[in-house]
Amino acid sequence: MASNPDPVVVIGAGLAGLHAAWRLHEAGVEVIVLEARDRVGGRTWSRALRDGTVVERGGEFIAPDDDVLRRLCAELGLELVPHGFSFDRRPTPERDAPTAADLEALAASAHARVAALDADVSAEAVLPPAMEWSPAEADALVRIETSLTVPLDDVSARRMFTGEGHGYDPADRVRGGNQGVAQELARRLGARVWLRTPVTAVRHGMRGATVVYDDGQQVRAAAVVLAVPLPLLHELDLDPALPDDVVAAADRTRFGDAAKLHVPLAERPQPAGMASQAARWWCWTSQGADGGPLAAPVLSCFAGGAEAVAAVGAADGAAGWTAQALALRPDVAPGGDAMVTYWGAERWTRGSYSAPGIGSTADDDAAWTRPWGSVVLAGEHTAGPRAATMNGAAASGARAAETMLDMLKGRRDA
Repeated sequence: MASNPDPVVVIGAGLAGLHAAWRLHEAGVEVIVLEARDRVGGRTWSRALRDGTVVERGGEFIAPDDDVLRRLCAELGLELVPHGFSFDRRPTPERDAPTAADLEALAASAHARVAALDADVSAEAVLPPAMEWSPAEADALVRIETSLTVPLDDVSARRMFTGEGHGYDPADRVRGGNQGVAQELARRLGARVWLRTPVTAVRHGMRGATVVYDDGQQVRAAAVVLAVPLPLLHELDLDPALPDDVVAAADRTRFGDAAKLHVPLAERPQPAGMASQAARWWCWTSQGADGGPLAAPVLSCFAGGAEAVAAVGAADGAAGWTAQALALRPDVAPGGDAMVTYWGAERWTRGSYSAPGIGSTADDDAAWTRPWGSVVLAGEHTAGPRAATMNGAAASGARAAETMLDMLKGRRDA
């Protein structure tokens, strides 16, 4: 492909932005990636503890059908290793985990109720009254709401309970950390990735754009891939502004909140998950990267939704949540200082990930994918049924790159 006089500017160095930039670079398009943080990866953020154990402060679980992310890992030479326990089926201290049949029965019941609706309602509204839930159904619904990070009464029943199910068992992760995907893409892109470069405005037309960053500095762009989390998209100064159909899609999209806790352990326990029955959070010990029968020496926890984040006191530090986690898993003993990651307070994210709000449709999914002016959108919130996942972010980057290549080709052919 012939080079353009100006680069394509990609805003955001998460999985979406970096994957888009890499595909454009492979196609011969010059790119620049602008990232506000001092690191790449966005909501994939890996950290090595003192003993070398790598934990995931952000996205952690790679599902069997996460095809785009799995192919990308293979392309980059990154090995996947198993977690070694069930993500979808979580026991509580009081009960064994729901069976696969329990989960299938709950999904079938909800699907039948949704099929009878004349209009979309909340996911909670199509469920039986809580007093009629079996213990297995109650535990399964807690798992769903925890993972959504948005209350069931604020989520579309049609989008939640129709279509094919998406399970995570058996779940994998990248050896050495999921952030390694972004880091390897950034390594290959080299000096084209600019860190500590927050963008404040984008001015664009049909033939190009101007991107304003830092304290008013500007870079000319042939076009722009806008791959920032949904809350930050609302804060950017865009001229022209987002199209009406994208604004409507954004209004019908919810953005959750989440926090994670990592407690170093004195010994390596068995791989296992355990859910709190009283709140929307859970904890686990993952199989060690050596592939042996024991887990890595760290207890990981996830709180999904603003209510759960408040219940564990994530905004106040690690102490309170650590005590709750050790009570939930009395089989483990702490072996170092715990670490909390509260995504709602993270400046360049402001929460967890997206969920389909009541009334959202496939037309909204399509709106996110159409270019306007010289801008193409990417990010997990633009990934339709794949939204809210690392795979969705990666898929959106590939889709954005294809759309951008078509746009640039159209200009040359005009």
